[in-house]
Amino acid sequence: MDRTRLAGVVIAWYDRHARDLPWRAPDATPWAVMVSEFMLQQTPVSRVLGPWREWLRRWPTPSALAAEPVGE
Repeated sequence: MDRTRLAGVVIAWYDRHARDLPWRAPDATPWAVMVSEFMLQQTPVSRVLGPWREWLRRWPTPSALAAEPVGE
């Protein structure tokens, strides 16, 4: 199987089986995706969804996080 055909097969599989996750949405920011990647390092998706949403509500941008006092 050549690369082009393999890519088509993989993309078709993804289209049918991919989970609907908020950090995969077209409007997800790079910040939201990065936060999800850190949280998902050793934690199941089901346990990350709530804290991820709360994190982005509280710190929607890197500058919002940087502006927090160190103790937070």
